[in-house]
Amino acid sequence: MHTFTVPDFLHLTYRDDLDFLVARWLRPVSAHETRQGYQLILEAARTCACPYWLLDGRRRLPADAETTRWGLEEFFPKMADLLGKPVFMSQLLSPTYQEITESLQAFRTAEQDEKRTYRMRRFNDETKAVQWLQQEQARHNGQSGPQ
Repeated sequence: MHTFTVPDFLHLTYRDDLDFLVARWLRPVSAHETRQGYQLILEAARTCACPYWLLDGRRRLPADAETTRWGLEEFFPKMADLLGKPVFMSQLLSPTYQEITESLQAFRTAEQDEKRTYRMRRFNDETKAVQWLQQEQARHNGQSGPQ
């Protein structure tokens, strides 16, 4: 396991046993901190060459509309080019936060974009969030795994 030095609002580790990057938001964050956090996550992913991310946002609040737009329309679409492979993000959210994201048109639009170079799923159960990442790993590493 490799732990990265990051600001106090984020805990960031690479789990080599799982080949996951695990980012846990530790408190509510500002728009600036959200963007900074995602930049740090991407830098860590590049260091580890890891496209599988478990993003624990249960302690943070939903991002504002502009930060959501930035993530879905600017940042996330560029990650595959910067990492050299598609990125798989399993977001672990509180039930309320998950409900909010599922009600937003911006998420539905991003998820339906056939040119999208990343995959994102939202969960409020950590076991299911991890299982989805493992399924994606198996699928993209040429192994058969649960669908």
